[in-house]
Amino acid sequence: MCAACVSPKRVALKSPFPLTYGGTTVPANGVSVGVEYGSGLAGQELERAAILNLNLGIGVLDRINVSAAAYGGHESGDASGVLWRAKVRLGEWFGPRSSVGVHVGVATTDRQDLPAQDENLRSIDVAVPAEFLLSDPAERGKRSVYVGPRVIRETYHDELDRRQDLRATYAGVLGGGHVRYGVLHLFAEATLVYVPKSSLHGVTAGGRLTVMPTVGALLRIGTEHKWEGR
Repeated sequence: MCAACVSPKRVALKSPFPLTYGGTTVPANGVSVGVEYGSGLAGQELERAAILNLNLGIGVLDRINVSAAAYGGHESGDASGVLWRAKVRLGEWFGPRSSVGVHVGVATTDRQDLPAQDENLRSIDVAVPAEFLLSDPAERGKRSVYVGPRVIRETYHDELDRRQDLRATYAGVLGGGHVRYGVLHLFAEATLVYVPKSSLHGVTAGGRLTVMPTVGALLRIGTEHKWEGR
């Protein structure tokens, strides 16, 4: 009886800034399972949000990596989303201890709880990280850093009020660190991005430069990227 009396509540959909995993493929050949925790943007209000995702991936020929993830936030009634990612490793553009990759991600989520909410979101993420090995390629434990440009295009539809639709492009630069030992890979990454202005019900949001950090871990089953000289 009481549950039936609860009024529907709008919960802002979340757009993630997921890990790009640098310029290498993890794994080079095999499969991986991982977890990530980091920042995203919530709703047309463009507020900062915390996002957790669990993912599965596969790597082929040390050239191509694809993964699928389920993600969500911590707010009551939060909608879950699906994140698809692919990477193509282009090669050693900056010397034998470098690796450049093209990362593409697509995230989708939606929530309907009438009469309060009927919304859907899609974001397309493109980045070109260049990774540089800092340790000896023959060592079991390795450390590397990476940097590159990033652009995310977000489309947010409000089916109840199309005047509140949001189309935004977030452009910036990412940087991160990658530590691996055996089958464990750890990542810490942050994107410096400009969030453009948006207006919702007469209130202006965005118009700021911000840092979006994300951390994560992968367990690899299969081989890792072989740096030249190993």
